[in-house]
Amino acid sequence: MGTNLALPLSLADNLAPGVEELRLHATFENFVAWAAYVDYPIEYEDGEIVIMSIASDEHEQIVANILFLLVGRLKGKPEYKRYGSNRHVFIEPFMKAYSPDASVVKGDPAPYTYSPGKAAYTNPWLVVEVTSPSSQGRDFGEKLQGYKAISSLEYILYVAQDRPLVTLFERIPDTDRWKSLDYNALDQTLSFGPCSFSLAEVYDNLDFAK
Repeated sequence: MGTNLALPLSLADNLAPGVEELRLHATFENFVAWAAYVDYPIEYEDGEIVIMSIASDEHEQIVANILFLLVGRLKGKPEYKRYGSNRHVFIEPFMKAYSPDASVVKGDPAPYTYSPGKAAYTNPWLVVEVTSPSSQGRDFGEKLQGYKAISSLEYILYVAQDRPLVTLFERIPDTDRWKSLDYNALDQTLSFGPCSFSLAEVYDNLDFAK
């Protein structure tokens, strides 16, 4: 595989229960080589491979709801391409590779080819991350700053998995500045581009009273 870095091939071999992520110092070439072989999600940031944990049931239900909503709202609009977490977003100026839980490209995807048959894209219009209490530091810190550096990106949606809370970041047109708005009640509705949906739809079938 062209690398001497010893990464486990199975997630069960590396992360202890409850641990959100594991970081290993590595080159970008290490990351590219291992991305084609491991059976768990990895990202690349600041000279480290970031090994992500297995998602919780709540996380996956929210992701499924959001993908369903995006498909419905963008139906009949072929200029919007929808993706799940298996499609990396690559930020070339900073050599960062992220795998948002959902994303949308407006227009033609601009690919970045890691290796034959393995590519990311560089021009998302929307990225969605479902956050957990243990991931919020990274999500709202270095990861958010990385996303904001993508010139094509207009919207960033952060969705809490432990309570009804959605933060929508929106680029101010023709600037590098952003504004944000929090939604924290199930009867509230958020809108961006041609999309509009309520928090009740985002959190459909989840019970936070347990």
